[in-house]
Amino acid sequence: MKTKTILILCLLCALLLTACGAQEQPAPAETKPAKTSEPAKASEPVTAPVAPEPEIHSDDPDEPGESVPVVLYFSRMGNTDFPADMDAVASASTVVSGGTLMGNAQLLASWAADELGVEAQAILTEPVYPGDYNETIDQAKQEQKDKARPAITSTVEGLADAETVYLVFPNWWGDLPMALYTFFEENDFAGKTLHVTITHGGSGFSKTLDSIRLLEPECEVIEGLSVSANKVPDAEEQVRAWVRGS
Repeated sequence: MKTKTILILCLLCALLLTACGAQEQPAPAETKPAKTSEPAKASEPVTAPVAPEPEIHSDDPDEPGESVPVVLYFSRMGNTDFPADMDAVASASTVVSGGTLMGNAQLLASWAADELGVEAQAILTEPVYPGDYNETIDQAKQEQKDKARPAITSTVEGLADAETVYLVFPNWWGDLPMALYTFFEENDFAGKTLHVTITHGGSGFSKTLDSIRLLEPECEVIEGLSVSANKVPDAEEQVRAWVRGS
């Protein structure tokens, strides 16, 4: 009995071993191919933005392209041999300013030039006028009668390129001093703007502006100030305001 039981157990063990061996082995896990990276694109060259050229501003009035105003004056000062001890107060055409003897037109022009930041320039003649005021008036009257053209000896710097000119002069016998006829005939003011201020003994502008317009028909002639000779010393603010408003 024991022998049969042992045999049966042996047979059962053999059957169990055979069944286990016959079971299918699990298939190896599928290996997915590794993803291949796309070839890197060649990087495009990077161009840095170009900064605009800086704008350069210059305050130098002499820089090319800049138009610098010119201030001119015709006066007995510079055209007259005055005695060293001359009494400026007694003259109708001169004044003492800051301890310096100056012509009326010269003083007005100096204030205009200072307001503009330039130097006033004198129109000088070859004839020398008398130191005595009345004798100068007589000579001026004779020049007008003769239609004289007194020679100009001075050269005005920057006049050819100037677009704006300020001119100060005395009214002589209701018109321009004859030296200014010479000056306008020798210089071309076409396309310029001319601001005119005069000194006078009571006759104002008279025909001075009309004479300039006839001599310079292509120039814009603008009436400036008409200053009485005895009011010249007190006219500084009036002159500066005129220049600022022109």
